[in-house]
Amino acid sequence: MNTFLLRGFFAALPGELDHAMQMDGANAWTRYWRLALPLARPALATATIFTFLASWDEFAWALTIINSPQNRTLPIAIQLFQGQNATQWGLVFAASIIAIIPVIIVYLVFQRHFVQGLTSGAVKG
Repeated sequence: MNTFLLRGFFAALPGELDHAMQMDGANAWTRYWRLALPLARPALATATIFTFLASWDEFAWALTIINSPQNRTLPIAIQLFQGQNATQWGLVFAASIIAIIPVIIVYLVFQRHFVQGLTSGAVKG
């Protein structure tokens, strides 16, 4: 998803800006660092949030790969609170709140770029 998001954003960048920098003698590396990367900040923030969420909430891959109880991730630990006959709902909800805190912090850090990054590559015009 991040590939499509960033591709749509970079495709929507005005070619005139790139051409103007090229006429001023800027090479491809300079155009990337001084034009594309600063303009791509909203899209990169959105991709960062999506990547963090996908990594943080990952369950199936961690359940398949991790064998030792010491290396279990938080989603697997939350799942272990749910027994076959009874579920310890207090522990499940407390662990879920603890799991949500880093997600909220990452969103708050990148929130000003988030909406702009989601809509930037979506409209052609």
